[in-house]
Amino acid sequence: MLSKALGKYPEYRFKSGEKRLWNPIQKKTFADLPEERVRLALVEYLTGDLGFSSSRISCESPVKLQADKTRSRTDLIYYDQDFKPELLIECKAPSVKLTEKASIQIARYNEKVNARYLLISNGLVDHWFKNGADGVKTLAWLPDTYEQHNLTSRDMEYWERRGFIGEKTDQETKQILTIYNEELFSDPVQPIKYLDFEGYPEAYALNHFYRIFGIDQQTKVAISMSSNYAGSTRFNAILNVKGANIAFVSSELAEMKFLEGVVHSGKGENTLDLNEVINLQESPNLKDRAVDLSKLLISYS
Repeated sequence: MLSKALGKYPEYRFKSGEKRLWNPIQKKTFADLPEERVRLALVEYLTGDLGFSSSRISCESPVKLQADKTRSRTDLIYYDQDFKPELLIECKAPSVKLTEKASIQIARYNEKVNARYLLISNGLVDHWFKNGADGVKTLAWLPDTYEQHNLTSRDMEYWERRGFIGEKTDQETKQILTIYNEELFSDPVQPIKYLDFEGYPEAYALNHFYRIFGIDQQTKVAISMSSNYAGSTRFNAILNVKGANIAFVSSELAEMKFLEGVVHSGKGENTLDLNEVINLQESPNLKDRAVDLSKLLISYS
């Protein structure tokens, strides 16, 4: 079934200029890695959507498996009100397929944990299991306990803490960006993907979650808003043609407008005014804006 991690985003902190993930259970930062993003998205599902107490969730609990020379560690365990293991979660990166090997791994962990339910997730797909007297059985449905009970409030602070809005961005612009981020990133069934880029200035804050828009069969545009180490908010749009990224535009957002934008493509670097393409003060029509951005970036490619 579709993952409960979809549409959930981890919190970020900047430490010595480095963008790092914040784990609210362990109260410390971690490197921004795919598997860790999945784990923290599921933490938000447990604490936000289900309203479970963070005090009943553990990360990286050690388990000693037979024939293992070193201790393994579980990704997440949720405990019931009697602090007995209720749910054991194993997280994989989105690029990892959930195979029988992963099922065997979590079943081995559960020989020591003895949780009632088991969940394997790569952030895209979830596989649920129930542990009973007759062994571990695959579930074709979501257990009632884990159906969504609450709607996590996604106000300005939510998007700021998750790296979509810079903390030093002015208040009026933050309000507009809250609306845009809600439109871009709240629907879990829309194509949203974390993209990594190397070799570009950290100030651009290119590494982040992007909403992907299909323009035609060969062309896609990925759009994101993200905070950088200086506390500013960047708008980034990537043009992908036939599976290759061929151009992107990056601009700071402040005072209800785009500041000077920069386009990078095979033709080099050029400056431009994105306000001629997108008026931030108008209601976001994202599909039309994606089409306009594709035309703009193609003209520079």
